[in-house]
Amino acid sequence: MKNPVLLAILLSAGGFLGLRAQTNVAAPQPTAADLLAACVATLPREPLELAGTLTVRKQRGIVVAEHPYRLKLDWGATPPRVQCILLDDQNKTQQCLTVIRRDGIPALELRGGPALEVQPMPALSARVLDTDMSWLDLTLDFLWWKDARREGEGDVLNRTCDILLARPPAPIPNCSGVRVWLLRENGFLMRAEQLDANGNLLRRMSVRDVKKFKDRWFINELDVEAATSEFRTRLFVNDVLTP
Repeated sequence: MKNPVLLAILLSAGGFLGLRAQTNVAAPQPTAADLLAACVATLPREPLELAGTLTVRKQRGIVVAEHPYRLKLDWGATPPRVQCILLDDQNKTQQCLTVIRRDGIPALELRGGPALEVQPMPALSARVLDTDMSWLDLTLDFLWWKDARREGEGDVLNRTCDILLARPPAPIPNCSGVRVWLLRENGFLMRAEQLDANGNLLRRMSVRDVKKFKDRWFINELDVEAATSEFRTRLFVNDVLTP
């Protein structure tokens, strides 16, 4: 799969009699919090930079806007940090969001304007520029939420996923929770649905394609669609760079 998120499955066997005894004991089912923690554990720890484009299209496929971006990831740093840089058509920075996570709690700083001055931080559920993607989609903050429960299983791209419902630790305007699909075989994030204050679908983010960059799998295309929008936003990853 794409994205550097492959979990190692460790199996142990202690002889024929030991195996017979194990077959009668059901392994405990991981909790929703366990599954989210396992997904976070698969995120790359070495510094990486993803370069690509956010493309906004009408439902018929007509492109109405394109925004180049750079996503600088350093989840292995102390403390872990992510920087989202949104560029204009002249390759100049429009907005820059920095997320530093201390003890699982994110500290966010948004800069913008010609001098890249500090801007008021919008809600995580707010849209990024004129796209249907939210800051919650870009930061993946919901993967660190502790209040979560399992909601069964489902398929994404014909692969079995565990479905979880995670709720934010502090109120987020017009977001009561995020429904998450994690690939059962390795914990890879395949889909996330933001729910509004009434629990109805607000927007859906889904993996569309994966690709190998320099011997590692990454998301290559990601679709984001708001429930009431006539547009669709697609995130393309064109390259993965290492410092």
